[in-house]
Amino acid sequence: MALKSIRTFLLISFIALLCSTIIPAGNVHALRTDSNGADQFSLDTFGRLVQNGHAGQLRGLYIPEILTAPIIQQPTGMDGFISPWQNVVTQFGLASKLGSTGLLAHTDLAGKSFALLHKGQEFYLTYGNGQISTFVVTEIFQYQALEPTSPSTSFIDLANSQILTSSELFTKIYARPGQVILQTCINAENKPTWGRLFVIAEPSSIK
Repeated sequence: MALKSIRTFLLISFIALLCSTIIPAGNVHALRTDSNGADQFSLDTFGRLVQNGHAGQLRGLYIPEILTAPIIQQPTGMDGFISPWQNVVTQFGLASKLGSTGLLAHTDLAGKSFALLHKGQEFYLTYGNGQISTFVVTEIFQYQALEPTSPSTSFIDLANSQILTSSELFTKIYARPGQVILQTCINAENKPTWGRLFVIAEPSSIK
């Protein structure tokens, strides 16, 4: 029962943790885009630069003309960790337990690029062995946090005014086996944790 309670707490608090301030503990060399958002590297070159030989490990997110970002994994036991570095995206460990791939970024860093995506847009994930998978955006959700600073806040769907608890929202968004979810915050009304943006993508059927 104790383990179940801990897991429930993590599910409830994950969204608030995304928006928390994390102080950098070091430095990484991130691949950058230019001031117009154009890619500095081709997809193939980017894939070679970030690969590390581990076939199952996500290493990079490539969104044409928008973002080229290395992907890092959360440290063990740190489900609330999100990279504090520009143009670096973090893989969300709890999402993997539901079969989906969650990618997190702060809204003032790589997350600002998530807001530029639209339905039908393709992007690419690169893996440690150089493999490249293509995904296409199918849905975009925006939610307002009713209590932006509370880890147990409920959320209102801006499309239909439906209210969900944070655990209900977690399940709705991340219980999508095989899909990719990009998550960041929505900064509004001078509140950096005002809301949440989720970009949902499925594997592309175009080879």
